[in-house]
Amino acid sequence: LVRAEVDGEGLADEEIVGFVALLLLAGHITTTATLGNSVLCLQENPDAAAEIRADPGLLPAAIEEVLRLRTPFPRVGRFTRVDAEVGGVHVPAGQVVLPWPAAANRDERVFTDPNRFDIHRHPNPHLTFGHGIHFCLGAPLARLEARVALRLLLERYRDVEVADDEAVEER
Repeated sequence: LVRAEVDGEGLADEEIVGFVALLLLAGHITTTATLGNSVLCLQENPDAAAEIRADPGLLPAAIEEVLRLRTPFPRVGRFTRVDAEVGGVHVPAGQVVLPWPAAANRDERVFTDPNRFDIHRHPNPHLTFGHGIHFCLGAPLARLEARVALRLLLERYRDVEVADDEAVEER
């Protein structure tokens, strides 16, 4: 990052620090939240958990469904760089916008029965990791980490439950 340049211009110190903080935060939170969200989804859907234990090949699709239904980042903040129009509304450059992947991932125009956990959902074009130039660079690593950790969890423990002594706080 210190040596990175675009058109001969390097990153400012604050940009480098911000980028490193983002990588550390996003790289950690995405995986830990996905693991916790997976446990919640499998507890709420014991038939799906049994299917995955019987056929571990279903795990990647199950992880995609967890990412869709319980995205680790339900909302994200972005700054507009140029004037834009979104849904017929003018958004000037320099404004903060808050896209909600959690809402997009439950759009009934895209997903049949969007509030149901379905490990057989296909296709599953969720926006948890963004899209286009904003697609998360760490998405393959987050998916791999989730696959390895959940495979081990399901192999080693027959019963995995969320403690019910306190309510789960969803964000």
